[in-house]
Amino acid sequence: MNRAGATVPVQSIKACVVYDPATGTIHHEHRVLTLAGGREPTESEIAEAALKGLANRRHPPKGEFQVLHVNPAAMESGKRYRVDVKAKVLVTD
Repeated sequence: MNRAGATVPVQSIKACVVYDPATGTIHHEHRVLTLAGGREPTESEIAEAALKGLANRRHPPKGEFQVLHVNPAAMESGKRYRVDVKAKVLVTD
């Protein structure tokens, strides 16, 4: 029985960014929150959803994009990031 105001614990939070592999510019951030008892999506499912999210924008950017899975705790609100394309890591812009 669920009670009004009851909370379900978070099982996991996963994140990825969709970026331009030539410049490292991030075009989309995607986060997935799984509640306790839920099915966690695979990395490929998360990447597919992130790419669809970018493609479904009103004015999606053109080009080829890659997905980098990142630790969501490493992305602070209000900071700008890019991908170091050689090292394939998230860095502050």
